[in-house]
Amino acid sequence: MLSSKFINFMKAINSGRLEKLSCVVELGRVGVRMAEEYSTRFDLLDVEQCLYLSEFQTPQLEKAEKHLLNLVKKNDPLFSLLEYYDNYPYSYSDINYFFKGCLKSGVEISIKAVNPSARNSYFKKVKKLEKSLRYQKFLRPWLNEKYQVEEILKDLEEHSIQKFNLVNEIKFTKSMTDYLEEYKDVKFLKRIKFPKVYTYLSSEEKVACEYIYGSYFYELLQYNRLAYKDVLDLIRAQLFFILKVGIFHNNLHSGNLILSDEGNIYFLDCNSLGVLKTQTREGLFKILKFTLKEEFKEVAITLNEISEKKFTIEEIETLAKKIEDIYSINYTTNNTFIRKLMEIFKVANNFGIVYDKDIFSAFKSFIYLDKMVNKTKDKNSIFKDDLLRVLDEIEEFIKSSNN
Repeated sequence: MLSSKFINFMKAINSGRLEKLSCVVELGRVGVRMAEEYSTRFDLLDVEQCLYLSEFQTPQLEKAEKHLLNLVKKNDPLFSLLEYYDNYPYSYSDINYFFKGCLKSGVEISIKAVNPSARNSYFKKVKKLEKSLRYQKFLRPWLNEKYQVEEILKDLEEHSIQKFNLVNEIKFTKSMTDYLEEYKDVKFLKRIKFPKVYTYLSSEEKVACEYIYGSYFYELLQYNRLAYKDVLDLIRAQLFFILKVGIFHNNLHSGNLILSDEGNIYFLDCNSLGVLKTQTREGLFKILKFTLKEEFKEVAITLNEISEKKFTIEEIETLAKKIEDIYSINYTTNNTFIRKLMEIFKVANNFGIVYDKDIFSAFKSFIYLDKMVNKTKDKNSIFKDDLLRVLDEIEEFIKSSNN
């Protein structure tokens, strides 16, 4: 049954019909994770398909009710330090549940606990799909030839192992907090925070961190209460991490962001980090700026610089013309700057440009940020101009820090 649902999803991709892609939810969490993996792979899918698949999130799936005592053993040292705790979750994310508690010291905390049965079920399904693929790739060679399913499943498993081990969240949150401390004098990072993690109360199965009073971005978006200015501040910070630091929160959707009552922006669930090599992030910075300025020959030259395969001057000029042509298209849906940027990279890929695979993680962030922009930008704001100003601010800091 799982195998047939998987094949149906791949056939839906191969058909090119967007409405058929919704069958991915029939695969449950594994399907949503597979949609996430494919949502940035514009080298394999049409950009419109990528953007469609990026809409699927695990909160859309049914969730079994779980209590804290179902997930954390009664004899866990955590309970001896708690003054009180809520046995019912106030939120959930994927296979994790969130509970509010208060330490005997009076500090209010959030307890994130893994559902082991859901995690085990998830990885069993992944293994079943991998086993099925061993046979399906001979019956249907196009699965690997066109869509690199073997690689996608391998990436999905690796990313999930990392994500579902909460020790990584503890470690990665500390890394990002350290970067914030290192760049504490950067004005546009002042509002950005990561929750304080209580490592002595945390483990592979649970994470205890400070409880943040505020509203999730997805709630604010739902009720049209998220300000465009807040989204721009978020973009400044995330692009700084991507383009300057080269290390960034790799799952920054609206469910992992809180606008606190004090006006700070908290990055939550930092269980996955994106990492870009120096050449890739510097090249991506230039491509963003040149595209915004519509200097397409410079875009083509920079793509050639970051490519493993190099091209002649004449070939670069041909690529520049293709980029200009694709950029001039007004799409009936998703006619955004990020859509056009993805189309440019797809054209470059089809032309023969070979770039580092890690760049897909940056586009995952771009897609999430783009969705927030589209829902908050007022009629008088021109996002391209605002984005160019953001990049200028980051560039100014980079230049000043190098002097």
